[in-house]
Amino acid sequence: MKHLVPIPRESADLLKRDKETGIGYQVVSVQLKDGRYFDQAVASEGCIITVRGYKDVPFAPDEVEWVEVNHKPWNFRESSDARRWREKSMTTAA
Repeated sequence: MKHLVPIPRESADLLKRDKETGIGYQVVSVQLKDGRYFDQAVASEGCIITVRGYKDVPFAPDEVEWVEVNHKPWNFRESSDARRWREKSMTTAA
């Protein structure tokens, strides 16, 4: 089961001022207190909801040092509508 990791208040305030990467989310970098760094994570509604390369968020809320928006391209959804549309278009054109 996936769990949500709340973002520290200071970082959450900064994220609110930045634009969204997509509707309702931002792609962010996460620095942990122990020095670990995650270059692509998705933040939404004040929480980290997924981290690239991990089935579950691999850290607890109290481990987060800071979070910042980086907007690095990543289609984090398992099957996006855009992908299905492109596949359908390719089969129809053939």
